[in-house]
Amino acid sequence: MENRNGSAEEKVAEVAQQEIATAEPQETQEQDAREAELAALREKVEQQARRIDELARAYADVLNEREAFRRRLEREAERQIELARGDVAVVLLDAAEDLRRAVQSQTEDVRALSEGVRLIAENFMRQLGQMGLVRIETEGRAFDPLVHEAVDLVVVDDPARDGMIVDEARAGWKLGERVLRAARVRVARYVPPQGEEGGTA
Repeated sequence: MENRNGSAEEKVAEVAQQEIATAEPQETQEQDAREAELAALREKVEQQARRIDELARAYADVLNEREAFRRRLEREAERQIELARGDVAVVLLDAAEDLRRAVQSQTEDVRALSEGVRLIAENFMRQLGQMGLVRIETEGRAFDPLVHEAVDLVVVDDPARDGMIVDEARAGWKLGERVLRAARVRVARYVPPQGEEGGTA
């Protein structure tokens, strides 16, 4: 009986050793697979971290370039403003010098002085026109609130003249499409005669 038990125990021990022997490689394989997967994940994380660093550097470069471009634009705008101021200053200086000479002239002839001032004004306006300054048209035009400022209404008896400019109180000026000063105008307003309003009963 002992022999049988011994043999059974040996068989159990042998089976247990076989199971252990087959389980160890399986556990080792699973552990190796987990380690390989972990290594692959670490590599992926490192790649992503490198990519994030690259993108962060590229973004910082773009921000720096944008800021440098903005500063260049500001400097160029300031330079253009200074050039424009210089152009205006030259025109104003020319007109001021002409007026100073006219005042200093020892003439007692009022007509000659008046003609000199008229010529100075014409020259001044011509120079402003060369800079792009344009007078806003008013004569025979319909009132346009974008370029005209109504200072008075004038009652008219012709409905076709309603809303038309009757007179200019002060000239208006544009530089390109920009209105520098709206023209002040008197605008016609048609008011029907008293008999037309009530109609017939």
